[in-house]
Amino acid sequence: MVSLTIGAVLGFLSSPTNVLLVVVLMIVIAALWSMRIPSGFPPGPRGLPFIGSIGVLATDPIYKITDLAQKYGDIYSLKVGRQRIIVLNNIELVREALVKKQKAFAGRPTVYSLDLFSERGEDIMFGNFTEKWKTLRKIAHQAIRNYASGHKLENLVTKDAFPRLKKNIEENDGEPFDPQPLLLLVVSNVMATMCFGQNYELDDIEFKDILKFIKDFNESFGNGLLADFVPIFKYIPTNGLREYKKIMNMWLSLIRSKVDDHKIKRQEGNVFDLVDDVLKIQAEAKAAGEDQADSLTDVNVRQIVSDIFIAGIDSTINTMNWCISYLVNYPDVQKKVQEEIDDVVGQRLPVLSDKGKLPYCEAVIHEVMRIRTVAPVALPHETIEDTSVGGYNVPKGTQIWTNLWKLHFDEKYWKEPQKFRPERFLDEDGRALLKQDSFLPFSAGRRVCVGDVLAKNEMLLLLTCLFQQFTFSPPPGKDKPSLEPTFAGLATRCIPYKVVARERISGESGTPLAWLHHS
Repeated sequence: MVSLTIGAVLGFLSSPTNVLLVVVLMIVIAALWSMRIPSGFPPGPRGLPFIGSIGVLATDPIYKITDLAQKYGDIYSLKVGRQRIIVLNNIELVREALVKKQKAFAGRPTVYSLDLFSERGEDIMFGNFTEKWKTLRKIAHQAIRNYASGHKLENLVTKDAFPRLKKNIEENDGEPFDPQPLLLLVVSNVMATMCFGQNYELDDIEFKDILKFIKDFNESFGNGLLADFVPIFKYIPTNGLREYKKIMNMWLSLIRSKVDDHKIKRQEGNVFDLVDDVLKIQAEAKAAGEDQADSLTDVNVRQIVSDIFIAGIDSTINTMNWCISYLVNYPDVQKKVQEEIDDVVGQRLPVLSDKGKLPYCEAVIHEVMRIRTVAPVALPHETIEDTSVGGYNVPKGTQIWTNLWKLHFDEKYWKEPQKFRPERFLDEDGRALLKQDSFLPFSAGRRVCVGDVLAKNEMLLLLTCLFQQFTFSPPPGKDKPSLEPTFAGLATRCIPYKVVARERISGESGTPLAWLHHS
């Protein structure tokens, strides 16, 4: 019987036409199978055969991802290439996944472009959740803690970096200028001094290389690589892939040279910057023969420094750029900010101990981070075991996206969320609210941003310095800056704009502003 069946099959396949029919049938079955939604999985668009819903990410992905929540609910699924993704769109679901079940959701997906950047996941941002990763995060947190509070950060911002920014603003002599490049200079110098013990001028060749890397990286990372979703394309040398590799090689070479130079010049017991801090931790672990020594290779050292430097620049610059844009559009808010600074800080340098006494300034920063979240879809998570969320099954290896944009505009928690209103972060007596539901600009759980305290403190110092010294307004006869967001991939950016800065003088709000001239 079996031999007769085999014979019939072979006879059928002896015809080229029949072989073609079988091949077509197999492709059709595979295509339909690729479009299926697994049992127990959240609903969502089926997408196209094999490539799924990759078109969702092509243009205006933030709006499209948010619109899908209107159709399928606050938890839905996508298939992009071979990867299955679950998108979470409300705070309850995000807390269930990232806080209550944080271990199960603590992984990071293996994405080709991120693998190149992180030297195969040897960093904190993109490394998977392992014992080694926990050690690296602890080391990074320990190193950052030395700069996140106290005199080091105050001096970096108010005495080293901001005077240069002030000088550059003054050189415009009342003429319109784009603040973004100047913010890039001051924030980059804060991070470069903190990480490498180095200061740059606008015309420094190395600084220009760093700025070019940040620009090129944002563009390449924002656009994504096709190889991230269709793995075979990592073997096809497209122009985009070649350019991305070139950018990564340039950056890693720069970081490697910084770390190597520090190793040569390092003085036992002396710590001048973050690279010294991490190298000191590495040396102590090796001397003690600790297991930690194996977890902190030279690759890990440069990846920790790279993560802190990049993460500390992009989010801070863009948030501060939005702050200036919004305060120019809302001069009444700008005036309240200046009055609070004058009352609390006066003419001296701002210090971190002012934090808590500047609730309105902090509320402005929080409202900007809410209404124009710089990373509206947080870095993806991946489940490291079979689990569930929202009553749906989530198999091991599923990507999880948290739609912070949707959280920050959820009308259940935010009254008139499209309106810019810093008071929503204050109580009736004008004191800062300790906690706001549905507000997660730095994500949550095991993968919460390791530099969140550093970023918030740096932004508060920059805001108080800027608006203590200057009043910003639109150029005469010109429109105010546009508040419409643009999206570079999955990052929120300002439309480029120009402002006029007028130095505040003695008598405005009753405070003479002379501290920078004597510091």
